[in-house]
Order: sequence, then structure tokens, then C-alpha cells
Amino acid sequence: MKQLYIILLACLLVGCQEEQLMDNSLITVSIQGNQLEGMTRNNEGKNIFTAGDNASLFSQGGINANNIALTYQDGEWHPETPLYWDKSGNEASVVVYYPAFASTQQELYDTEGNLKDILYAAQETPYGKPVELQFEHLFAKITFETDESIHTQMQNIRFTPSVRLASIEPHTRTFTFAETPAPTVSFEKRTDRMYTLFIPPADNVSVDIRLVTPEGELQLTTPTQSFISGHQYTYRLISKEKETGIYTAEEFIAFSHLINGMEYEGYTLDDFGHEVDGVMTYFLCADIAFTEEQSELVQPIGCKSTALGKSKSFNKCFDGQGHSLSNLRLITPEDTKHQGLFGYIGERGMVKDLTLENCSYVNLDFLNETHYDGMIVGFNEGNVIGCHVLSCSIEDKAFGYAGGLVGENKGTIANSSVCNVSFEGRLDGIGGLCGHNYLYVINSYASSCQFTKNANAGGLCYNMASGAVLTNCYVHAPFFNGNSQSALFSYQLSAGISNNCYYPKDSGLKEFYKGTKNEGKNYAYDTDFTVTDTGENLLDALNAWVDKQQGEYNGLPLLHWEAGDEGVPAKLAGL
Repeated sequence: MKQLYIILLACLLVGCQEEQLMDNSLITVSIQGNQLEGMTRNNEGKNIFTAGDNASLFSQGGINANNIALTYQDGEWHPETPLYWDKSGNEASVVVYYPAFASTQQELYDTEGNLKDILYAAQETPYGKPVELQFEHLFAKITFETDESIHTQMQNIRFTPSVRLASIEPHTRTFTFAETPAPTVSFEKRTDRMYTLFIPPADNVSVDIRLVTPEGELQLTTPTQSFISGHQYTYRLISKEKETGIYTAEEFIAFSHLINGMEYEGYTLDDFGHEVDGVMTYFLCADIAFTEEQSELVQPIGCKSTALGKSKSFNKCFDGQGHSLSNLRLITPEDTKHQGLFGYIGERGMVKDLTLENCSYVNLDFLNETHYDGMIVGFNEGNVIGCHVLSCSIEDKAFGYAGGLVGENKGTIANSSVCNVSFEGRLDGIGGLCGHNYLYVINSYASSCQFTKNANAGGLCYNMASGAVLTNCYVHAPFFNGNSQSALFSYQLSAGISNNCYYPKDSGLKEFYKGTKNEGKNYAYDTDFTVTDTGENLLDALNAWVDKQQGEYNGLPLLHWEAGDEGVPAKLAGL
């Protein structure tokens, strides 16, 4: 059996209050609220309660309640008996728990040993006002994912957290822990290979894991760590002999430090890659979702520094293998003017087959010099191939330029896309795919991007410099927010060439806002994605170019196109 490891009119007002307190009438308590702040951004604001659901109310101050039963009906929570504000005039400290606590004891674990997913809403409510509840998860959520080789061998899996919750002080949400471990939770083998349980928020918590296989039982323990209320954590259980690569958020954090020459205890770069055809290649081997705390630890890979002699380019290969990084919040290192997950890719560097989803970059610094933002790369002299940016945002409070993929491109961008990316702030120039383009943007597209009103913007690039080529690309549904200084392909054409690119016919915008005459030929397409001039389908037109040009760009394989989703004209095959 292979070993395994573990890969959140003042006088008038006073007079009115005194008059209210002297009134013998009682004010009925009104309680509302049906939304949950989820463990991921996608679940925020989700309505969750239905008629007949029961919760427990605890309150001190202007409302006195100790485990009063509430029932959800017609958009409000109704107490089992009428509930009134007292005449103190004090605000109320209200806490509501769902599901309801039993009247005699708190049943925190179910019959199978699982800690229940308890929701709570804590609210300081001014005297006499309705109680507005916003629910959150009280505990942390932990998910274990087994790799395919373990999944094939195992019969069941058992988890025993090191802490057992004994009770909750309901008014203060203070936890008391038992001296014994939590109950063991057992799962039969699941087809999705995902096993989830809840953990009380606490420090120095570990989980004992036992895998039952036909050959016997294997036991291991997670490293101790702190768990935070309302946060989710993911571990991958993988075979130790699994191919080298990056499987977890911690491993990606370690890689981002080590590749920049920084120390990171417990790992070396050899853990994450090996040579392929003479090129050191690092592999992303799983989809990874980052917490806010983890995002703060990720270092941009490579650095184009404003300080003399401190620039460091990435000249290896990073192979995403079709996996995604999500919920990353990119940081801004000191003395840099090119920002991205990869700050600087050198001439021999490559990033390929990587997706960023629900990620963001925010620059709050007011710099005195021009800088460049890109979600994948700040400054590219190498190759960005098969990379995709989905539902991300770039917000820059300073003067600069931004692109959805690359801030400044002096290399090659190919087989890539940007979809539903928003650009905000005081940016001077924006391009859907890249900011400044000095070389190749090939066989790519940008769809449904939103551009800040104050910036000069191009649907694909901000500026096409001399020698730049934009070919077999399309732009779809750009939203320029009423900005008249915008264009479909590039805001400025500075002796570059755009050829065989496509744009929506009824957009009412120019291909280029200003600059030199374009020596290439581009085409409009109708609402049914038919190329206006030729009558052929846009999908067929894109693929015809790929068939004709395959192998013409330094042997770079060009992906074919297939029908797009949800009103998108086309997408690259394999997405």
C-alpha cells in the first residue's frame, strides 16, 4: 500500500424618547432575515429558509429571551408566544441559531457523529426597531478529496477531529470543549471522491484519518492548524509516489516563494516539477481555491523591479494542465510596476493551460510612474498559451494600464480567453486581452468585459505598437460604460497590424479609436454569428484560419474552435 500525505434637534429626540418610555403600551418584536453569507463568494446572499423552519432566539438588553422558539413564515420569524421590547430603552443583543436547540440540551452532533452545520445571526438592534438577521456558518467546513489511485483501493474512510465541542454559551458564542476527541465519522466510498465534515473554530486542531482497504487499514494525521468560523478548507489525499506537482494551496504558496529564491520550510522546487525536453517544468495537478488568508501569502512569480538590478524573470515552464486557481487576491510587491500572478515572464518562459477564476487584483497605491496590470502576467517576453481568465476583476487607484491576461506583452499570447472581467479605478488605458501589445496575440478572444468609464479602452488591446500582430481573434459584448474614447480591437494603432479578427456588427464603435491605418482586413458578424461579408459562420471562419496557419508560428499548436456557451460565438476546443 502506498503511503499518503496531506496535501471566514437633540432635545426633540430626547423628549420623544422620554414620552415613549412613559407610554404603557408594549412594542412587539419584529424579526426578519432569510439570507446566508456562504463559505464561498458565489453563495453570498443566498436565501435558505422555508416556511416552517425553526430557530432558537437568545437576547439581552431591550429584549430578554433565553431559547425562545422561532418559526419562519411569510418572510418573518414568529416567536411561539408574543415577544415585546421591555421599557428600558436599551438596544438588544440578539443571537439566533438554526436549527433550533432543544429546550433541555444542545444537540451538537448527529447520530452518526457529524458536527451539525449550525447557522447563527448576531445583531445589535436599536430599541424598538425590527431585528434584521444575516446568517453565517458557526463552524468551519473541511473537505478531503482522494486522488484516483486511493479512491480505487479504499473501501471506506474515517475521520476523527482532535477537538470535541461540549457546549456553546449562546449569548456570547463561547465554546467549551470536552477532554476527549470528537466522534469518528465514517464514509463509504463516494464516486465524487469528496468527504466533508464540520470543525469547531479552534487553534491547534488536527484530524486523524483511517483508510480501510482490502490490504488493511492505513492511518495518518493532518498537520495541526487553526480553523476559523465560516471558512472552508480543502485537503487532498494523494499517493506519495504520485507524480511531482502542486496539489494544494500551501504547495502553491511554497512554490511561489521558492521560485523567487525565498525560503519555505518543508519543500523544495523538485517537489513541484521536473525537466521535460530539457526545460524545467512545474505542474499544477489540481484545481485550488484559496482563502483570503492564503492569498496574502502567494508571491507574484518573477518581478520587473523599478530598483536597479532587482528584476527577476521566470524562464521556466508552468503547466496548469487545464486546472484552475480560484479566489486569489493578487498582491502588489514593493518597487514593481508590472503586476500579475506572474510578475515577469522572460524570453524563455512559458505559462500554459492555466485558468484563473473569481480572482482579483486591487492596487491602492498612488505611484508616480506608469505601471501595468494583468491577471496572468504583468510583463511577458515569453509565451502565454492556453490561459483563461474568468469572472475576475482589476481595480487600480493609480495611473497605469491593464489587460485581462497580460499588462504589457512583448512575447506571444495564443489560444487564450478573457470572459466577464471588470476593470475599475483610475486606469489610463485598458485592453480586454492585454494592455500594450508589441508582438503576437493569436487565436484568442475576449467576451463580456466591463471597462471603467474614465479609461481609454480597446476590446482586445489598448495599444498595438509597431510590429504587433493581432490575428484570428474576436471580441464579443464589450461594455464600455458610455465611454466614447473606446474601440472594438484597440484604442490606439501605432503601426501594428490586425488581420482576420471579428467584431459585433451593431456595436456602433470603430475598430480602432486612433492611430495609423490598419494594413489588415477584419470582419463584422451579425447577431446570429454569421460573418457579414462572407455569409459563413464565425466558428467556421475561425477554424479555416487555424487549418491554414497551423505550424506557421514557430511550431506553436493552434487550437480549433467549437460552439460557445450561453450566447458566446465560439470557444476554444477543450474549454
